[in-house]
Amino acid sequence: MASIAAMAVRTAPPRTLLSSGELLRNLVAKELKVRYKGSALGFLWSLVTPLLLTGVFTVVFAVFLRIPLGGGDFATFFLAGYLVWTFFSNSVNSSVGAIVGNGALIKKVWFPREVLPLSLVLSQGVHFGLALLATSPLFIWRRGFHPEALPAVLLGFVLLLAFTAGVSMVFAGLNVGFRDLQELTQVIFLAWFYLTPVIYPLFFVQDSQAQWAVPLVLANPVTWFVRLFQTALYGTPVREGPNPGPAWPDATTWLVCAAWAVVALAVGTLLFRRWARSFAKEV
Repeated sequence: MASIAAMAVRTAPPRTLLSSGELLRNLVAKELKVRYKGSALGFLWSLVTPLLLTGVFTVVFAVFLRIPLGGGDFATFFLAGYLVWTFFSNSVNSSVGAIVGNGALIKKVWFPREVLPLSLVLSQGVHFGLALLATSPLFIWRRGFHPEALPAVLLGFVLLLAFTAGVSMVFAGLNVGFRDLQELTQVIFLAWFYLTPVIYPLFFVQDSQAQWAVPLVLANPVTWFVRLFQTALYGTPVREGPNPGPAWPDATTWLVCAAWAVVALAVGTLLFRRWARSFAKEV
């Protein structure tokens, strides 16, 4: 806590988020160091964790439950969506307590409060990049090398980052007045995960008897970000035959993702700054 206060003092008085760049960088670096402090593998967990879970989910859903993917590869299909989900869920879950957990700092030093949740989102973005880089040989081996899809991954991450930052600020701000949100988040994200086509292709829901679930899945913003990365990293899952390889996502996917990114970031920033006026009194 003292080190964070010192960082804030060194950059004082930061009147805008842009003028707090040094503080933001220091907080991101601190978060990256603290997360794996004392760990033998360190940043290698960014690779090991998704690969281990990919193995578990592949055995359960591809071997036992036999999720249909035609002639596709379930491991890379799952990994393409799971990397997106992990970044989003870890960012929001860690941001929920960002304000409450730094109550003493907020009461002592003034700085743009957005720095706290945004530093957590950016640190998760570093882990996402490392995991994506480390697992790229698997995608190339199983799905082929498609350099034309690489710009889609980079642009998609920018949109995903904006969307996640907006949602994280909303959860961080809400938790100040409603402390039970930190506990409810676990349940919310469990349900949210199964409403996101990570372990199953979208057509699996569309072909099922649970037609009532289709609008819910399509209304889920994370569905579209998962589809964007699945298309760019895996390709298009189909019911029968070989699955087409990685390609540039269609215009609808881009438009929906861009719309969610802009709306989430704008609404999240607006609400967070409004709530931030009373943070010092409530934390």
